[in-house]
Amino acid sequence: MDPSFLYVIFMAKLKANAKLLENVRLVTDNGRGQSVICDLSEAAGGANAGPTPLELALMALAGCGVIIYADVCKNSKIDPGNIEINVEAEKVPDSPALKGVTMKVNIASKARKGLVEAAWRRTEAGCPVLFVYKDSVPVKVDVDIKTTE
Repeated sequence: MDPSFLYVIFMAKLKANAKLLENVRLVTDNGRGQSVICDLSEAAGGANAGPTPLELALMALAGCGVIIYADVCKNSKIDPGNIEINVEAEKVPDSPALKGVTMKVNIASKARKGLVEAAWRRTEAGCPVLFVYKDSVPVKVDVDIKTTE
């Protein structure tokens, strides 16, 4: 079964929350009990207590590739072997935009090369984080400001 189909069935509504802790350090969570501390580097005025949100987004891309590949292999009864994904992004200076993202996938498996290639193709087709990068996802921003004096 295509892993992206399973993802839609089990994760139809995804949530994330973030709350400022102090200075520029925050905690972000998924509403299911897992959380991550994000911070800026010391050079950028933070305490380097965790990845930046942008680094976390890149980590999510690498992690999505690994987990979807492992799931595809499990469901296809293919030995996943060892997979490591390295993601690098080039940031436009003085801009929030990324110029490009490179995803380097290294797989070492005892399975036949053709099976592993097919598993990776299904991974690319089913990785929702990859779609966020490849196809811009519309984001609705709703700001509610309450002032206290």
